[in-house]
Amino acid sequence: MSDQSPNDPKWLDEFEDLANRQLEDGSSCEQVHPVVESWFNKILEGEPPPSRPSIMQAMACLSTEVLHSAPEELVESLMEVMDEDDLVVWVEHILLIGRAFEIGLRSGDLDDL
Repeated sequence: MSDQSPNDPKWLDEFEDLANRQLEDGSSCEQVHPVVESWFNKILEGEPPPSRPSIMQAMACLSTEVLHSAPEELVESLMEVMDEDDLVVWVEHILLIGRAFEIGLRSGDLDDL
């Protein structure tokens, strides 16, 4: 795993490289990726989607559950570069981005797909 901070969008490079290795040439991801990347960069520049406190609490609980159900080898590797609290926050940020992505899809922010 990279030594880069989860706050630095470059940490996603590893996942993009993995996706590129797994996808066949000419994949539709080549057309979709620039739209998603542009949306993602805008999301990182702004505030997270507004949420009621109960939603934020539920997402924190879900983050803990995701972490507890993750493969032990993955958690051990991640714990080499961050402590447990940072790892939970990182998972929570991933879920928050997923929530923002769903909101973006529903609101038409990603209609260029």
